Amino acid sequence: MNSNDSFLDIVQTYLKSGKVVLPVFDGIGMRVQQEVAKEDPDMRLIEKIICSDQTLTTQVLRTANSAFFRGLNKVNSIREAITRLGTNEVANIVILSAQQVNFRSRDPFISGLMKKLWQHSVICAIGAQWLAHQLKFVPLIMEAFTAGLLHDIGKLLILKVIEVIKCSKSVSVQPSETFVFEVLNSLHAEQGYHLSKNWQLPDSYCHVIQAHHDVEIQTNDTLLILVRMANNACNKMEIGLKSDPDLSLETTPEANLLGLNDIFLARLEIQMEDSLALTSPN
Repeated sequence: MNSNDSFLDIVQTYLKSGKVVLPVFDGIGMRVQQEVAKEDPDMRLIEKIICSDQTLTTQVLRTANSAFFRGLNKVNSIREAITRLGTNEVANIVILSAQQVNFRSRDPFISGLMKKLWQHSVICAIGAQWLAHQLKFVPLIMEAFTAGLLHDIGKLLILKVIEVIKCSKSVSVQPSETFVFEVLNSLHAEQGYHLSKNWQLPDSYCHVIQAHHDVEIQTNDTLLILVRMANNACNKMEIGLKSDPDLSLETTPEANLLGLNDIFLARLEIQMEDSLALTSPN
């Protein structure tokens, strides 16, 4: 590898070649979310869907008993988890549990970046959902969580590509962390959109994944605005792969469109800070 540009070319070639196994999207989380979104969700069906996957059941119970969700007594069954946490929270846990398995790597460098990316994705999801709830965008409360969780999925794909390239020894010089960030920032929205289409995600999620860095925002594009606002807060709080501690949240276009003042935004930061426990080891 003689230049950063040549490595970028290699990454793009791999992305187009089909040599990289795409991250798997587990549809169980979406099935649970769709049932929860109904006016009268079927608790037994939700339990049945989760219990149909032994690994997912274990992950849901582990998360339900984590420091973030844990109550006085240990949750021992999916039914207990639904009763204690409620259907919305269980749906969130299912989606988190189903997605987290993708954020793993045997390469120490890539693993470290994936851990930061996972933390950012989770906190952005929580922030976007909190905003939807506080601002009374009730129909978007469940969607905001999933859209926030998936908005940077293109970065996961690119990290997996870089992992394959590193393991293949096809480049003589390993990319620096700075350059990896440049590749992630320049390619992740487009590649994430293609991946979301491959996963056959709802159009609303595909749009957020593709447009969350667009310069112009439609004033009625509420789901996108919620995710962008939570993403801004993550960047200011230095949660994830990008940090912008000097960012003034109240002056962002998203805050203006949502009508948020500095006091409200301080509450958002507190909520997101408190939620960091969810991304810590159980």
